[in-house]
Amino acid sequence: MKGIIAAFATILVMAFFAGTISAQDIEFKKSDQWEFMYEIDGVNFYYKATECHDESQGYHREYVLLKLENTNDYSVVVDYDVEMYFHNECFNCGDKLNSEHHRTAYIEGNSTIEGTCTIGEDKTLKIFSRFLNYDNPKATLTNFKLINKQITKK
Repeated sequence: MKGIIAAFATILVMAFFAGTISAQDIEFKKSDQWEFMYEIDGVNFYYKATECHDESQGYHREYVLLKLENTNDYSVVVDYDVEMYFHNECFNCGDKLNSEHHRTAYIEGNSTIEGTCTIGEDKTLKIFSRFLNYDNPKATLTNFKLINKQITKK
């Protein structure tokens, strides 16, 4: 009987952790409204897809912009890496993930920061999705993941 109870307890613990891990994955949908991703240590993560245009430079791109909301009463540093999937294949997973895909953001207590379309802006809160003036499904972002997330009190 003890063996059955131990096995049942093990299954429950495994199910709990599996739910916790999968809860970090989001279903990426191209929305022009802020979509909630998750909350980690008082920081809410949001994203939205946005068309960015600069007619004078022929700049026509779609980006996924991120918004980070710090609900703590103290400042934090948010670190994460971005995995990007184009045509459902990971562009930079495993050995391809490097410092170019690492992001660090500083957020004051009880404040929010968000990405914008500004050209030349720091790409911390911006993920390239596709060129709008080219139709190539293989060069279109189909998913992304923020991995190695770490929130540090500053």
